[in-house]
Amino acid sequence: MEAYLKNPLYGLLIADDAQMRFNLITGVKRISIREGHRDYKNGPMLIGDPENSFFIVMVDITEVKHLLLSDVTLEEWEADGFVSQEDMLTQLKQFYPKITLDSPVTILLWNKVRGYWASPEGIEKFKELFMA
Repeated sequence: MEAYLKNPLYGLLIADDAQMRFNLITGVKRISIREGHRDYKNGPMLIGDPENSFFIVMVDITEVKHLLLSDVTLEEWEADGFVSQEDMLTQLKQFYPKITLDSPVTILLWNKVRGYWASPEGIEKFKELFMA
């Protein structure tokens, strides 16, 4: 039997933002734009909030794109919650101070959000704790 390497379990840290987490667990947020070309592959990925270590969900990466920030489409930046290309750049600078429109980025798209917080019970508990 020939041995083969399996992909590692990928992870993604998100900002400590209750609305973003709610959009993630309800399936509204299914994309992330990250500075730099990153070596993600299609398959399972954990998404967590480092400020709230109890918040973690599993998703399946369905597409990985490498491009320049200036090449991110209107549909992609709107899907990630930005209202304009300028807004995207301004907000990304909070996390990546040296990012420019000429910077390479990785776009991750996913589906199949699962885990306690993505269950009906978890969504209701999340609303109770963080959206009141």
